[in-house]
Amino acid sequence: MRLSLTQISLTAVVALSVLFSSSTVTVSAAPAIRPVSYAGHRVVRINIQNQAQLDALTAHEESLQLDYFTHYKVVGGNVDVRIAPEHFAEFQALNLDYNVSIENLQSTIEEETQENDAYQTKFEKARKANARTPGQVFIAADWFAGYHTYADHQTWLSTQISTYPTIASSFSAGKSFQNRPQAGIKIGSGPNHVVFHGTQHAREWITTMVTEYLADQLLKGTDTRVAGYLQKYTFHIIPIMNPDGFVITQSSNRMHRKNAQVNGGCVGTDTNRNWGKGWGSPGASTNPCADDYRGPSAFSAPEALNIANYLKSLPNVALYIDIHSYSQLIMTPWGYSATPPPNYDSFLKPLAEGAANALAAVNGVQFTTGDIYNTIYPASGNSADYAYSVGVKLPLAVELRDTGRYGFNLPAAQIVPSGKEFWAALAYVLDNLGV
Repeated sequence: MRLSLTQISLTAVVALSVLFSSSTVTVSAAPAIRPVSYAGHRVVRINIQNQAQLDALTAHEESLQLDYFTHYKVVGGNVDVRIAPEHFAEFQALNLDYNVSIENLQSTIEEETQENDAYQTKFEKARKANARTPGQVFIAADWFAGYHTYADHQTWLSTQISTYPTIASSFSAGKSFQNRPQAGIKIGSGPNHVVFHGTQHAREWITTMVTEYLADQLLKGTDTRVAGYLQKYTFHIIPIMNPDGFVITQSSNRMHRKNAQVNGGCVGTDTNRNWGKGWGSPGASTNPCADDYRGPSAFSAPEALNIANYLKSLPNVALYIDIHSYSQLIMTPWGYSATPPPNYDSFLKPLAEGAANALAAVNGVQFTTGDIYNTIYPASGNSADYAYSVGVKLPLAVELRDTGRYGFNLPAAQIVPSGKEFWAALAYVLDNLGV
């Protein structure tokens, strides 16, 4: 299938990281086409030791065309950035304290691609064999062993819904900028609603798989605990919140973060800086080429507006989770303000801490907890803040594995461990919400 993207083609190299080399995107059988090369691009972790270093970094971020992988730009903080080889000497001249996390990003991407190409060959053979048995087109052991195309994710959803018709049904929160559905699966029939999604930021592939892993546990769980969840809650699960951006990462630019809207010659709005609560406060960029560009107005991105409207349409939303990567964090509002909500110490913080403890008990992986603003960075216009502002009892912003070794290119071998540990975190929260 060939999708025209001429409306978003670029006339020059886009500042920071949103680059295209053609005006069309081909959605292939495996996510292997990579027109944008990151050969020689380094990912470095900068230790910001004083205000002078922070000022120097901020003053040169546009000339260096820095792509911030993390955004904790404060004195005493660490920030991960991608630097193109032609700008590295200029970066070194700033005399910042840094260490290199990834020496050659293209090599990491190629390793990921080669691994996934080999997996896709095995997966297709397994799928054909499984298809001979009704209801067994996708076996969990096969599905969660690698990453998948957008088209396969849609097929996976429809297959789960047809396989479990008594507890599952389909829904869509709306259409993306390029008219793709924000497709989801609804599981259970309880009076309290739970909404969660992955891939709001397109390059965070692990979030799609973990979101689907959670759905798989709810669909196939046979113990009384899962049965109780399905009676108490109705789950609304959207694996790919930003489908346009996700397709771009598989066809044109593996490091694309935003959606596909054109803004001032650059592609994309950061949908997680575009929500209505706190929009325009510190913690989002006004530069259309920046990866955290907030958009020209609140809810100018249809992907954010659709999910917001869907949230508001549901009564008794007990839990909302926006699943991201990477940094290993479980966070609560606010992101737009340094002052947490009134029930932060009595309710929000204890639940986040309990979830992190439950997660750590599975594989020993440690997640940090806290409010968004003080734990990771100011982030105005984010989804968790908006969810809290419209009455969601517990909104969470999660950053999955890892802490920078692989970053957005987390090996497929970590999909199932990530899913298992976050399932434990989710179960803790569901057991302790008090609804």
